Amino acid sequence: MSLPGPAAALCAAGLFAMAGIAHAPPHIEGPPPGHTGGFGEPTCATCHFGAPLNQPGAALQVVGLDGGYRPGQRHPVTIRFESFDMLAAGFQGSFRFADGERRGAGAGEIRPLDDRVTVVRSENGTEYVQHTRAGSTPTDGVAEWTFEWRAPATEAPIVLHLAANSGGGDDSPLDDLVYTLSITIPPDGR
Repeated sequence: MSLPGPAAALCAAGLFAMAGIAHAPPHIEGPPPGHTGGFGEPTCATCHFGAPLNQPGAALQVVGLDGGYRPGQRHPVTIRFESFDMLAAGFQGSFRFADGERRGAGAGEIRPLDDRVTVVRSENGTEYVQHTRAGSTPTDGVAEWTFEWRAPATEAPIVLHLAANSGGGDDSPLDDLVYTLSITIPPDGR
């Protein structure tokens, strides 16, 4: 008696996928670059879904940039994400020039301050700050990620685009909630 060949294995894999047994793995290590929702990018909702974008019941905020930025200086930034039933959390953000000739180009440099955050680059060199495996576990429905942003030396409006995911902790992209936030950061005193 011979064992099934490669064609039978492929057919079985296809049946499992159609039956919903296989699913896209969550991005526990962080998403691919370019999922902030800014400048035409998709968001985490590309892979995580369960409700419309920005469903009521969560708060996504940026702490540390209220008064604008000082050109060429380092700024500690904290992303705070709160969702009442969040068992897993993730985010991605990017600082870019808001307008002018450099519109959409990366602005400044990002440096992680602990193992909850990492920085990745897209093919065009844009930096993205995002969660790591260590940064994907919230405490009592709250996730915080802190990093340092070194502002560009030029004085121009900068936009920070963020996307965050409130997950059910079940390793499934179903029933996850995705939130976005976009803030424009002026040079300090402008």
